[in-house]
Amino acid sequence: MNNLKRKLLVTPVLLLLLAAVMPMNILGNEAEENRESLRTYIESISEEYNICPELVEAIIEAESNWNPQAVNGQCIGLMQINSYWHQDRMERLGAADLTDPRQNILVGIDYLSQLFSENEDIYLVLMKYNMCQDTADQKWRAGDYSNYAVSVAARSSELEREHGK
Repeated sequence: MNNLKRKLLVTPVLLLLLAAVMPMNILGNEAEENRESLRTYIESISEEYNICPELVEAIIEAESNWNPQAVNGQCIGLMQINSYWHQDRMERLGAADLTDPRQNILVGIDYLSQLFSENEDIYLVLMKYNMCQDTADQKWRAGDYSNYAVSVAARSSELEREHGK
């Protein structure tokens, strides 16, 4: 009887331990597969918009660290899109859920495309993406690039080298 009781107690404990460990490995693999799928999507959409896909990846790393559920104030998702400022863009693109990675990326790339059409300087584009446009213009005119712009541009270049570009 003691042996049976031990088996009955040990089995649930082992199952709890396995349940605590296994999902991390499974989720880790799923997350990596999802990230690779998103990278393919980023490459496709970036090509359509003539935007460097590594720049998009660098922005995602800086903004959300690839967490599609990331929220910072009113900014949501991978590229930290604020629906208040991008409602018209979202409607035009048919993007209603900014926690959906593909919709979020589409809105973010469309916005980057607009910013690049207004100015070709990557640092100014990144500052406008990350802060108030007037503030970005003032800093840029003064020759002052934000840490965000410098670090995202550097990471984009690093990713390009990693991808053999």
